[in-house]
Formats: sequence, structure tokens, C-alpha cells
Amino acid sequence: MKNFIIFWLPPLAGMGFLFPLTNDTLSSNSTSYLIIPIIKWFLPHASQATINTLHILFRKSVHFGGYAFFAFLLFRAFRGRNKDWRLKWLLYAGIIAVSYGFLDEFLQTLIASRTGSIFDWVIDSTGALSTLGIIYIKDKL
Repeated sequence: MKNFIIFWLPPLAGMGFLFPLTNDTLSSNSTSYLIIPIIKWFLPHASQATINTLHILFRKSVHFGGYAFFAFLLFRAFRGRNKDWRLKWLLYAGIIAVSYGFLDEFLQTLIASRTGSIFDWVIDSTGALSTLGIIYIKDKL
């Protein structure tokens, strides 16, 4: 049970946080109430077009980073307390992260306040696969 809590609870909690049917706070409208005032505070003379672009860039960076971290947590869960290294852990983590990103974007198409996007799925997948690539390179050096 201790291993489950230490290794599997974090990625499962991450999945719950990312799940679009339970988390409307990640919609563009919701994040604009927090992010846009911060952008305006840092860049008071920026045009509305610049502010909107920075908001989009911030949101896409969160997609990348969120799935990068999710893939890391999955790899960590598969590896557990093992000191050796197996390629299958990377493959499992990658398949789950990329598949979950696809499911996330598909389910967003069913929610009025959210929009699913193949582009967002590519960003999610790139974040996950980048992290797993770094893990692979680090462990092989």
C-alpha cells in the first residue's frame, strides 16, 4: 500500500486534475480572469492583441509542461523502487500519457465551455515525449 501511495497516487491525482469533465477551471475563459491581469500588470502598454497572444502562449506552455510532468510521474510509478532501467517503463508511460492527452482533448469537444484541439494534443504529446526522451538520454549516458 505504501508503494501505491508513493508511486501511483501522484499520476492518478494528475489524471484527475487534467480530466476535463471535472475541471472547468482550465478553460480559456476561466484562466483569462487570472492570467490576463497579470500580463497587463507586467506589460501595461501592451496591445490587446499582444495580451491575447501571451495568454495563448501561456496556456500552451501549461499543456506542454503539464503532460511533461505527467509522463515523468508515470515513468516514476512504473520504475518504482527499482534501481535498474527498462525501456518498457518509458514505453508504458509514453503510451498512457499520449493516449490520455487524446482522451482529454476528445472529451473537451463534448463540453460547452471547453474546446478540444488536435493541436493541443500534439503539444501534450510533445511535452510527454520530450520528458521521456530526456529520461532516456540521461539514463543512457
